[in-house]
Amino acid sequence: MLALPQEILLHILSFLDIPDLAALSHVSKQLALLTADPVLHRTRLKVVAPSRVQHSLFGRSPEGILLRPTIPELIHRGVMRGLQIERRLRTGDYLYSPHASITEFSFQLPCHIHAPPQAAAQYELSLRIRQTHTKVLLSSYLRTRLSPPIALKLLHYSHVLPDVESLMLSISRSLLPMVHKLKWSIQKDNMSRVVRSHTFSAMHSESPHPFNGGFGTWVELKGANIFGDSERVRLALCPDVRKMIQFYEKMA
Repeated sequence: MLALPQEILLHILSFLDIPDLAALSHVSKQLALLTADPVLHRTRLKVVAPSRVQHSLFGRSPEGILLRPTIPELIHRGVMRGLQIERRLRTGDYLYSPHASITEFSFQLPCHIHAPPQAAAQYELSLRIRQTHTKVLLSSYLRTRLSPPIALKLLHYSHVLPDVESLMLSISRSLLPMVHKLKWSIQKDNMSRVVRSHTFSAMHSESPHPFNGGFGTWVELKGANIFGDSERVRLALCPDVRKMIQFYEKMA
């Protein structure tokens, strides 16, 4: 190695640090003269050191990926944390404000930046408020899910559970709307026919209480099902009630 030209030796020694140069100076007098050369130290300060810093801060892999994570990546990973730190990053504000910043590094740096106790307390308080809000939302959602089950009849009316026609394989799926409509029309006609026949016979009766006969009995036995079936059935039955209204007005 000592047989190499001094220019090559100086170029090799320029990549060594000061402790390494001090150790080589004790090996031989020739290396001691080279390690103390002013040109070597000037090259180390002006060329080698800035190149190392440039590579450490902005170096890229062969695939073009930065070797050092950027500030947005550190914020997204949770390494750098603070009150509204993402908003300050977008607006270009100073991240290490003494009133609203706290930084926790998971890797070693030459100098560590510590936030004041006031900023740390504000940040921890915001985390507790966020956790409390999340707990309230989860509790409300779980209470809603654990509520008593809805009656099966309401599930049928809201079409959550299928009806009888939907379970039959002999009926085509495309004909189900028409079958439901036809079934509803038949039910509506039957109920209207029963109500009108009993109402007509009661209105022409000579009894002092005309509506206490067949119509009243029918209402007591089956009329309650009109209101229990669904609101749609009750609204569909519209018999002539003017005579009935006049009868009760005379009783008043």
